[in-house]
Amino acid sequence: MTIQQVMAQRQRLQRAAGLLALEYDRLGRTPDGWSIAHHQEVIATEAIEQAENMAATGAMLWTHAASMIAEKLEENITGLQKVNTP
Repeated sequence: MTIQQVMAQRQRLQRAAGLLALEYDRLGRTPDGWSIAHHQEVIATEAIEQAENMAATGAMLWTHAASMIAEKLEENITGLQKVNTP
């Protein structure tokens, strides 16, 4: 696992978290009192912590865990984009 791989997955998680926060906002589902940026930060932090926990248990490399979590976030984005779409 190289530093470039880690950085690429962190950026992917950040991007996915941002897009997910935007979709939640579009649907009026941003938690009360939160900005989109804060919501994105919470989603990204949780995703990174999940990857770290999976790696710490020896279940898989951090980059593999982060990739799997990013895929799930991206699936959620796609699902939310279909809501209220004609």
